[in-house]
Amino acid sequence: MNLDPVLKQLRLSALGQTLSVRLQEAAANRLSHAEFLELILHDELNIREQRKIARRTAAAEFTALKNLEDFDWRFNAGISRKDLYELAACHFVRKATDVLFVGPPGVGKTHLAQALGYEAIKQGFVVRYRSIFDLVADFLSEEALAQRDRLLRGYLKPDLLIIDDMGLKQLPKHAGEYLLEVIMRRYETRATIMTSNRPLEDWGKLLQDVPTAGAILDRFLHHAQVIAITGQSYRLKNAALTAKAAPATTPSP
Repeated sequence: MNLDPVLKQLRLSALGQTLSVRLQEAAANRLSHAEFLELILHDELNIREQRKIARRTAAAEFTALKNLEDFDWRFNAGISRKDLYELAACHFVRKATDVLFVGPPGVGKTHLAQALGYEAIKQGFVVRYRSIFDLVADFLSEEALAQRDRLLRGYLKPDLLIIDDMGLKQLPKHAGEYLLEVIMRRYETRATIMTSNRPLEDWGKLLQDVPTAGAILDRFLHHAQVIAITGQSYRLKNAALTAKAAPATTPSP
């Protein structure tokens, strides 16, 4: 009996992926009808949940999928694993509060921010990742003038917005105004994670607007948890290991 058309009509296509295996398992273990039905319905729910997570992960636009389990906690021992796993419970997302990672380039800020974003997705939240340069480019584009409301909704709707790479270089004029609008509109309504490579006192220079930088920090830091990270760069460590492992070349005569 081919049940695929019936399963598709009932929108139970995920169940079809495991049905043949579950039938054999039911026969081998003499499962009751109720036990078999519970088993296959759980399969359908699990696969639907996996698909939902995959869709939300793709929509988040992470630069790479990062997990807390993959983070090298030993390299920069000053990072509190306990604090990060507490954040991974996503209470800050539910409370619409913020998180700021501050530290030099390469110490793991982006990895941790995206890992927290992935944990939020697994808990059913909508997440969006953008670098500060992407955000500014979005608002400065020609299309932004005609589609400003739609563009702004894309930054206001997510339960968790991650703004990465603040402080890598000075931003264009008026960039602070766009960032301020996003931060003000999300203040106490949605959670935001930001990462900064420069101390907070430098933000006025980076945005070329000291009052606007002050207004951004006033709202963003009001309920924020600040995590300062010091230490060595993971990227430089990996580059050094690669260079060390590379075979020596003999100079040609």
